[in-house]
Amino acid sequence: MTDRRIRRAAIVAAVVSVATLLAGCVSIPSSGPVDQGLAIASGTGGTSFEVNPEGPEKGASQLDIVKGFVAAFQSSTGGYSVAKQYLSASFSDKWQPQQSVQVRSGAPRYAQQSDGSISYAFTTSATVDAVGSYKQADAPVSLPFTFVKEGGQWRISSAPNGIVLSDQTFQRVFIKHPIYFLDPTGRNLVPDLRWFALGTAPTRIVSALLNGPPQWLEGAVRTYFPDGTQLSDSGSLVTVDSGIARVDLTKQASTATAQQQQLMLLQLTDSLRSIASISRVEISVDGTPLAIPDLGATGPQPDPKVDGQALVFLRKQFGFYANGKVAPIPQSSRVAALAPTAATLSSDGGDVAVLGSAGVSLVAKASTPARLLDERPNLIAPSLDEDGFVWSVPSDQPDAILAIDATGKQNPVAPSLPADATVTSMQVSRDGARIAFLLSTGTGPRLLVAAILRDSKRVPVGIGPSILDVPFSGGDAREVTWVDELTVATLVTTGTQSQVVTFVIGGQRTDLAALTDSRSIVGGNGLDGLRVLGDDGVLYSYPGSSWQSTKARVSFIATQRGIAG
Repeated sequence: MTDRRIRRAAIVAAVVSVATLLAGCVSIPSSGPVDQGLAIASGTGGTSFEVNPEGPEKGASQLDIVKGFVAAFQSSTGGYSVAKQYLSASFSDKWQPQQSVQVRSGAPRYAQQSDGSISYAFTTSATVDAVGSYKQADAPVSLPFTFVKEGGQWRISSAPNGIVLSDQTFQRVFIKHPIYFLDPTGRNLVPDLRWFALGTAPTRIVSALLNGPPQWLEGAVRTYFPDGTQLSDSGSLVTVDSGIARVDLTKQASTATAQQQQLMLLQLTDSLRSIASISRVEISVDGTPLAIPDLGATGPQPDPKVDGQALVFLRKQFGFYANGKVAPIPQSSRVAALAPTAATLSSDGGDVAVLGSAGVSLVAKASTPARLLDERPNLIAPSLDEDGFVWSVPSDQPDAILAIDATGKQNPVAPSLPADATVTSMQVSRDGARIAFLLSTGTGPRLLVAAILRDSKRVPVGIGPSILDVPFSGGDAREVTWVDELTVATLVTTGTQSQVVTFVIGGQRTDLAALTDSRSIVGGNGLDGLRVLGDDGVLYSYPGSSWQSTKARVSFIATQRGIAG
């Protein structure tokens, strides 16, 4: 590639890096190259920017052809029509750029091979598959390109499917979008995170939603779109006009009941909410609009919130802490009588699951005695779910998880945890469909997140395959907590310092600032709602980019399930 073209490509890339903050579109494709990835399309809502990469120069070498091919991934216009100019006539229609995206870290390397091919090598840090699912990775990749001469000019005769983006470009171009399913009762929205480029996002989101729950959530959630429902042939794109997303579905959608249609609209509305240009959704079937009343505030809500005040135990009082005082909740005295060390409050404020000196107990809001549910030794802090089950397990028995109902009936939950691990922390998500575990293993802490499987009566019976399985290099595992509907935070201590690390389920890891040796963490409403309890009993908050002491000293901080309704 000539210096002139390199300079021009650099200028284009600089312009694009600004433009893609506003709009962009890279088609979602798992194995394949793109050195710089930026694809921008129009017609699917939001502002659109056109990028015009150059086609191959006459007399270009094989290396120039590969580099030009990679650079041409800056535009997906016409199905990557410019990139396909670098391909041979017989291969052009075979190459599938939308199979995946590989996110590249560091600089790539090109090398001529003895067989005449050229390899494009890099380290991948993540992949995004054809449906927008993101997975972290850390592996070397080498992609081969072979060549043929056509009309005296070199062209690529074989190349891996998909594209490759640098990590910086990926962050600019791709946006995370939660798509929403519902638990089988229809009471709670459950997100699954996908990554789509701005220009194609509306259509990609709706198509992903219509394809149904991902494998890891199967059995834990459902969709209310009738089987076989797809975007109609006449409206294969979701159009956005004056803030209204118009979704035209195939005839299967007409078999839905009025209530199902409301939940279909709810799924679409909340799944498209992440696109700023969309304020309302309209559904039609084969071009005929459906009149569907919006459930509004009476329907399930995404990302349940908790009370902004810390729920603590201090000087034999259990309640919400503010201005140096505890405002006791009605169950306070009965909680205190159990000599508690940990607790979880239900979303309606009616029940408290307590770890006390005798084991795990349930304290109801009504003036009834606490019920001892589990008296096994070595129990960890219990968790609650939205169906009223108390989750309890001894730290040294990962295969002995019980989901216990309010009557005391113990229901074993088939585990999927490593038998040689110690369970240090366990917490059910606020929607009740997922569960997070922080384990101690011989090689260090390990975080697992998976779906909860239930029978027809909503009794937990098992745990599905992990969507997140992350080992830590060292330290002592302390606790895991849900930050919001998509994020969990772990507390791991090494020496005299503790580290909080957050993980977006289906997204990236973020290391927060270190803080003093600590023993407990609870989630709030986003990162600034996180609270950590130091080993000295001091409560810390995270109002910005660092941990701040609240000066408060408490015995323990409790988990809130959310605020009902």
